[in-house]
Amino acid sequence: MSEIYLIFALLAVWYGAHIVVDHALIVAKQLKVSKLFMGLTILSLGTTLPEIFTHINASLAEKSGQIASNIAIGANIGSNIFETTIMIGILGLFSTIKSSKNIQNRDGIVLLLTAILLFLLGLDGVISRSDGIILILVYLVYLFYLYTREEKLEDIISRKSKLTHKQFNNFIHHSFLIAIGLFILQFGAESVILNTIGLSNKYGIDQSFIGSILIGFSSALPEFTVAVIGLIKKSRDISLGVIFGSNITNPTIAVGIGALVYDNPISRSLLFFDLPYMFLIIVILLILFKEDHKFGKKEGILMITFYILYVLYKSKVYGVI
Repeated sequence: MSEIYLIFALLAVWYGAHIVVDHALIVAKQLKVSKLFMGLTILSLGTTLPEIFTHINASLAEKSGQIASNIAIGANIGSNIFETTIMIGILGLFSTIKSSKNIQNRDGIVLLLTAILLFLLGLDGVISRSDGIILILVYLVYLFYLYTREEKLEDIISRKSKLTHKQFNNFIHHSFLIAIGLFILQFGAESVILNTIGLSNKYGIDQSFIGSILIGFSSALPEFTVAVIGLIKKSRDISLGVIFGSNITNPTIAVGIGALVYDNPISRSLLFFDLPYMFLIIVILLILFKEDHKFGKKEGILMITFYILYVLYKSKVYGVI
């Protein structure tokens, strides 16, 4: 029955994230922020909520004596690998993605640095509370930099104060629905952790495998949905913004908040294979974008191939195939 409960739990996580993202997008439009900024911050945070809540509940499970941190860290890394290979690969198959200089020279570099930082912090085998604080601070510095590049924060806040009575009521309405989405997310994420632990014990499969492949894939669905919608609406900045933004948010905010709850052990396989593989994928992606600022079918097929190789290797190592 754990398998069935896990499916329903993953659906709850996806649905909760969908509610949060939809209504956060409406709120962002009311505040009139740019699409790239929206993708890198509001939408990336919203679509990373499954990873954040999964990590919080994994840390709570660790605190209660259950081994669960590798589920969450594996899900974070697995989600990043899925997004930078399958997601961007599929988008490249059906359209030509044009990259911006900000993506290459700013966000891509930050993405590489966060991967390196997570690796260095995990060398002692644990992502501690102090490590969590460092990761969160790195994200906050990045967020502050984006704010300064976008416009003054007080200008955004002033727009909220100038809303009409009807607009303010709409703002409260959508904020309330965001809170409901967060509640559904929390319930679903807690169920995901409990049932994943059950499956790991039942079949003797390493938690990092389940986290990086199964949960990593499913927790990336909100980002994939938003990226596809952005592409359909010919909004490249939203599609790339949410992918790059969530890839920065995952190893900083999600892992950082989880570590604040309780110290998170990190397995050697995640540290010495998954993280370096993620770093390599990011480097290749940035090189492909750098060539002519475009990403098409050939590049898409290449990135999808990298994910297939990743899954096959993990499956072989853990005896799944």
